[in-house]
Amino acid sequence: MDTAKLETCPICKSVNHKNNVYVKKGDKVKIHVECADCGSFVARYTLLRYSSDKPFETLLIKLRCFQLSSSREVLKDVEAFGLEIASEFGYVKNLVKERNEQRKVEELIDQTFCF
Repeated sequence: MDTAKLETCPICKSVNHKNNVYVKKGDKVKIHVECADCGSFVARYTLLRYSSDKPFETLLIKLRCFQLSSSREVLKDVEAFGLEIASEFGYVKNLVKERNEQRKVEELIDQTFCF
């Protein structure tokens, strides 16, 4: 089952956050989430892959290590990548609104490992 929720501050229950992006050569990128209202630590995430609101630029950075056979193939990949991100973002926002998930993020993540 899919689920989604808004991350809340453990101290003030705010949903307003700042993402502090930590990049260290040779390490995975880490996001330290800070409450924008009270400044408390909320969570830390380790990125597997990053996508921004500019899917073309994100995909080009991702693909720069690969040799592509044609510009038509690149354009097709860029369009598909942008559509995938937009579609998933809309889906997740809708899930948050519809389901009003109450479990902690740790519990949601744990459910993906326990069958």
